[in-house]
Amino acid sequence: MSNKRYAIITPAYNEAEFLPDVISSIADQSVRPVKWIIVDDRSGDTTWDLICSESKKHDFIVPVQISGDKERLVGANVVHVFNAGLEKLSVDVDFIVKMDADVTLPLTYFETIIDQLEKDPALGMVSGKTYIERNGQWVLERIPDTHVSGACKAYRAQCFADIGGLKPFLGWDILDGAKARMEGWKTRSLRDLPLYHMRMSSSARGMFRGRLRTGKAMYTIRAHPMFVLGKSVFRAIERPYLSSLVIPFGYLGCFFTRPERLDDLALGKFLRKEQVSRLLGKTRLMEELTPRKLDETSNEVEING
Repeated sequence: MSNKRYAIITPAYNEAEFLPDVISSIADQSVRPVKWIIVDDRSGDTTWDLICSESKKHDFIVPVQISGDKERLVGANVVHVFNAGLEKLSVDVDFIVKMDADVTLPLTYFETIIDQLEKDPALGMVSGKTYIERNGQWVLERIPDTHVSGACKAYRAQCFADIGGLKPFLGWDILDGAKARMEGWKTRSLRDLPLYHMRMSSSARGMFRGRLRTGKAMYTIRAHPMFVLGKSVFRAIERPYLSSLVIPFGYLGCFFTRPERLDDLALGKFLRKEQVSRLLGKTRLMEELTPRKLDETSNEVEING
């Protein structure tokens, strides 16, 4: 058994419905975290009481509660909440995990993650593939093999330091991987390792608004305009069908509202280069082109960074 140590940091906002299953999922892991810092983000339900109660049952759970303005700044806020938890991490660890409060995992999830990180010293970020339940079946949320799922992503401690932590604005979960690859690290999501997201990404405030936020994120990270258009078409076959076609409207609207944008122009240029490569089909072997159910298998591909 590996002696590598990891810690989880989980921002939680009104997650009382999901947290009991999430906590059971971590408590049953074959390799447990040394610390799991769950940060209550000014919830209006029983999230905080639940975290405190579970911390008495599991000594690795550390409850943290933040206060202040209750307005949630989507994207930026989750990073601020994550950082509040990171400040409470008082032990040295080999790997840092950012995990949502509505995700459950296979019992050997972190054992598998640690094994992959130990096998490849150049692997800086890694996750499983995210699945959403549809009509009683788990269906893949399509991401390329180089994208690490924001729902539960593990960072090698040195990689996390090299990328300078997480950038506090919408699109952070794309930029961290791009920055890691720019710094020479590999990033990977494992096709044979599922993670179960109990809420579809970007759906917390409704899918239509979620798609508009996706467009806004594309603006803030300086995504290539043709990639934004391609993404909206690529996602159109996902439920709710055609909803992704509003993504360009979220992107174009930002030219009027002018939200905060990535100021690292070198990173923006690197990201656009990667996006153009994807548009040209140069990374097609790393893409999940069609939705697939959990019982369907795919051959693994070698990721070279």
